[in-house]
Amino acid sequence: MQNISKINNVGRADNSSLVFACLFILLTFFAAVVIGSFPLQASIITIFIFAGVHNFFEFRYFAARMPVRWGKSKLFYSVGIGGVILLTSFYLVIYFSSGWLWNYETWAFAAASWNTAFVFWVGVLVYLRGLQRPKTDWSWGVIIACLLASLAWLFPGYWALALVYIHPFIAMYFLERQIRRTKPKWLTAYRICLATIPFFVIGLWFVFGKTPKLSEETYLFSVITNHAGSNILPTISSHFLVATHVFLETIHYTVWILLIPLVDRRAIPWKLNEIPLFANEKGFPKLVLTALAISFCIMIALWFGFSADYVVTREIYFGIAIAHVLAEFPFLIKML
Repeated sequence: MQNISKINNVGRADNSSLVFACLFILLTFFAAVVIGSFPLQASIITIFIFAGVHNFFEFRYFAARMPVRWGKSKLFYSVGIGGVILLTSFYLVIYFSSGWLWNYETWAFAAASWNTAFVFWVGVLVYLRGLQRPKTDWSWGVIIACLLASLAWLFPGYWALALVYIHPFIAMYFLERQIRRTKPKWLTAYRICLATIPFFVIGLWFVFGKTPKLSEETYLFSVITNHAGSNILPTISSHFLVATHVFLETIHYTVWILLIPLVDRRAIPWKLNEIPLFANEKGFPKLVLTALAISFCIMIALWFGFSADYVVTREIYFGIAIAHVLAEFPFLIKML
């Protein structure tokens, strides 16, 4: 009887991973078709609905993974949090002052300096993480940071664009690591799902790669196309660029809002007892509740802002959103 029970459990696990893979690929195909057909509209709608929501879920996920006591990781987390605060502040000055405070040359120098500070910060975090693992030497993180910093100075436009397109894949990596811990039988199915994403992008290229560029008759449309890289890659159809960017961002939103809570109950927003900083007797429950309440209010405020003035709110959001992008890196490196 025990053997039969084990076989049934394996069968259910296999079936669940198959269902997961089929739904993932089906929904990804549907997203590619809809977004490819209406890229500008899809960009506006997805950001309106999901931008603030996914930031709330992401903050909730990281809150559950922050230890109550840092112990030997005190220096790592101090550098991580300090870097997020300083780099975000520096970025906001550059972002909101471009076009009126500095000329283009000064702005370009400041942007390249920020890129350099960013890659060295990541390199230092990699090095510090290596110190926490016995018999390892991760000083190569600083060496790679030097190489990336040189690329950021040589090709600043391409560097910025690369970050835009790489960012969605970070969420996919977080999901991969989470599945490995809590749903290991889904891991192969998930990797197959990831392997299909380049084929969807190639499909978008074959269908929309040679189509006429999207309309830039309004300021909003020009901002969307430039964010996707049409000003840096003028020979490539902006239709394909915007469709690809929105397609990847939609997967990014889906990972944080739906898939990570699906495979990790600690990421479900209302399960506060799964947050050590809240539930542990040495934790800081009032601080956690306050931070979550502020994050939730910001999500609501974004919806009101998008409704009142979409263009202005979008620009403000993409300036402030750099904080959540930076916050991913300490947790990402800690998982290595």
